[in-house]
Amino acid sequence: MRRLPVLFAVLTLAGAAPGLALAQTPPPAAVSSNGVTIAQTQAWLTGLGGTVNPPTVVDGVTSLHIADQPLPWNLTFYACGAALCDDIQYSAVFTGPITMDQINAWNRENRFLKAFFVPAAEGGQAGAVVQYDVVLTAAGTDQLREPTVIWIQMLRAFAQSLAAAPGAAPAAQ
Repeated sequence: MRRLPVLFAVLTLAGAAPGLALAQTPPPAAVSSNGVTIAQTQAWLTGLGGTVNPPTVVDGVTSLHIADQPLPWNLTFYACGAALCDDIQYSAVFTGPITMDQINAWNRENRFLKAFFVPAAEGGQAGAVVQYDVVLTAAGTDQLREPTVIWIQMLRAFAQSLAAAPGAAPAAQ
């Protein structure tokens, strides 16, 4: 019960001194020197042998479509400052006879790559979207090596888990 007078005193003090705030607004974010440019990333992926389509911009967000077969995927750039983007997302879309149970099993048994069930539209088939988010903490494309290896390995494992289901033969788009 002794905490109540202390809390009351703090609240009274805060009300008596309008300039005193219990919580402070954080300072404006500084321009980050971490991340990659979209052009560097496109050149890096192409240099690895990927077939990379030109960047597309939808609602101010830029993505690269990597036409690796049989599992094409996308790399989307977020938190882009003047030149560098320090937040990226790998993603792929699958269609076919996919069930919510398959997606739930994947998410329960695996880390890093998360799957989302997409119910079938009228006359269509259910699908799935898989994503892997990465925050970049250095500058340059060297930091993309490990996340890209993890992404490709997990993407293949996800596709195999869907294909292993009875009657399933989903395809990435």
